[in-house]
Amino acid sequence: MVIFLVIPWFIGMIIEKYQAKSLIRTSKRSPHHIHLNIYQGCFHNCCYCDGKSDEYFMHDDYSNKIRAKINAPELLEEYLINKGFLPINREKTNTLLDFVPQSKRKKMASDNPRFIINIFGNICDVYQPAEAELEITRDVLQVAYDYGFPVRILTKNTLVLRDIDLIKKINQDTFARVAFTVTLSNPQDQLIFEPNASSTSERLLALKKFREEGISAGGYITPVIPWIGDTETNLVELFQQLKDAKAEFVITGGLTLKPGRNKEDFLKIIDEHYPDLLVLYNELYRNNSIYGQPDMEIWDKYKLQNPIKLGYQMSKEYGLNFFEPRYIPEGTLRTNLEMATILSRIAFLMGEIYEESWQKAYEIREAAIELENNPSDISLKKFEEILTLPYEKHVFRHIIEMLQTGKSSYLRKKEDNSQLFLKKDDFFSKNSSTLR
Repeated sequence: MVIFLVIPWFIGMIIEKYQAKSLIRTSKRSPHHIHLNIYQGCFHNCCYCDGKSDEYFMHDDYSNKIRAKINAPELLEEYLINKGFLPINREKTNTLLDFVPQSKRKKMASDNPRFIINIFGNICDVYQPAEAELEITRDVLQVAYDYGFPVRILTKNTLVLRDIDLIKKINQDTFARVAFTVTLSNPQDQLIFEPNASSTSERLLALKKFREEGISAGGYITPVIPWIGDTETNLVELFQQLKDAKAEFVITGGLTLKPGRNKEDFLKIIDEHYPDLLVLYNELYRNNSIYGQPDMEIWDKYKLQNPIKLGYQMSKEYGLNFFEPRYIPEGTLRTNLEMATILSRIAFLMGEIYEESWQKAYEIREAAIELENNPSDISLKKFEEILTLPYEKHVFRHIIEMLQTGKSSYLRKKEDNSQLFLKKDDFFSKNSSTLR
């Protein structure tokens, strides 16, 4: 039975507590991760939020009515128990496990491959203001620690600092990473697009605090908003601030506007605050792509830069990784996952950055996914067995080289390439600096 408790909490916000039936999302493309959706709706109310897309079937009042899965910790624990895991770090379980020494508990659990618990649902921030009262995310973190699981967190709110004590314990036991989305360095712009999130400067200070505590942390500059967020002033300030905060990595991404509420809310904000740009956005997203992608003919017309390629080049300039360094959970096939990581990186460079061959990049990416899911250690296979794997011929060159040397010459060559693919003067869209 579903029980609803409606609580007025913050100006314009209603919290709806309920007993959920589901919490966890898995993917065959990433079998060593699970994602948790603790909240439905997000009070941060970012006007570009993909969560407002019709495809997610969110309730109408997405930004003001926050539906909270108050039984999320219990659902996670039930999931872990059903997978055969034990609460190895919990002092009292009221079971026979209490009589097993801590060292033996760890050994009992070591044979069962672990995975990373991603404590974010991609579209509804787990540290939005409702969490200050409910503390569901903190309880979920406690379950992750009790069962000895690594975690990743992505947020726009410095409320995550409240749980730094628990995140440190998880990091000492296994691994923890905290990433912050930052889009705009100008406080006025940031407040317009992200009205109820922590400020950009606050997020960067929080990132720095986590790094000072020895916890992996980095930044996502997503989305890079055309004509507003892709300016030289904005991106240089963000990259410099991320570097100053000792960010371990940075990743950039483009703006998608899916037909319906996602696109309508964004264009409404543009009309209210940047009316001169409205005609440009209507033109750029005139195609009404179901994926929210811009019309590339118009993109080229205004000489807008690829935000991923631009971010990659800037990451080189600022000495930041343009990828999250991978943590490989205990009990998994390390060689398979290390090779899958390298293959994914090759595919990214080949397709997205250097645009050498989209088809080959796709085939390499599919091979990486197969390796992620393969239950057999590829390093123990005979050469004849490896050649029977479902890979395209050009993929085997990378596979064999990695097995023989542990490295990829293609990756080394491309990562070390000092010849930048954009000229310095073409780093930023000329339209970005002149239209505003």
